Amino acid sequence: MRLKSIATAAVSAAILIGMTAAPAQASHAWGSYHWSTTNGNVTKNITSSLTSDWAGNLTVANSDWNVSTHLQNTVVAGATDLTTRTNCSMISGAIRVCNASYGANGWAGLASINISGSHITQGTAKMNDTYESGAPAAERQGVMCQEVGHDFGLGHQDENFTNANLGTCMDYTNDWSTNQKPNTHDFDQLNTIYNHADAAFPGKKKASNPGVTRIATGDTVTKVLWAN
Repeated sequence: MRLKSIATAAVSAAILIGMTAAPAQASHAWGSYHWSTTNGNVTKNITSSLTSDWAGNLTVANSDWNVSTHLQNTVVAGATDLTTRTNCSMISGAIRVCNASYGANGWAGLASINISGSHITQGTAKMNDTYESGAPAAERQGVMCQEVGHDFGLGHQDENFTNANLGTCMDYTNDWSTNQKPNTHDFDQLNTIYNHADAAFPGKKKASNPGVTRIATGDTVTKVLWAN
């Protein structure tokens, strides 16, 4: 799920390990962040800098997210050498997805975006093999789906891991079996975010001061950092 120049800020959200639960969110837009569009449709390249054991997860996640009438993204092949995957450098106007053993740093998946105002200009999603190598297939798919979803401007639907599954990867759970794909509420939220003529996202304001927000969720947590 989840820093800095004068003109461009950066935001990250991570699925972290070993925290406690927090209340659910009714709306799950990730602040005001969204891609600039001329017609309400996001048509980006998603560059795969993934090893073969993760590549299929990205293909599935992209197909699942493209069910939204506002998303028409294409997975393209990128460099997969260890240096590229470790650095996972951003590509202007695109999303790069990588996997590597990023270390026992507490996050299993990390989505990061650069922003100009409230417009996303580029993004990455990292899968941390330190935790996810050998993890159950359902968990790996859920983590991939969630991190890519963050890069479109979505937050979490529910941050209480003891609640019943909502049937979306944007939900935290101890059982990913039914939480591997977006659901109708995700698509409704995307419609709210992108159903406008490229003005600032209605009803939302970006944080005015740099800071940190932590949302703890059982065995996972989202950490959002921002810098203006």
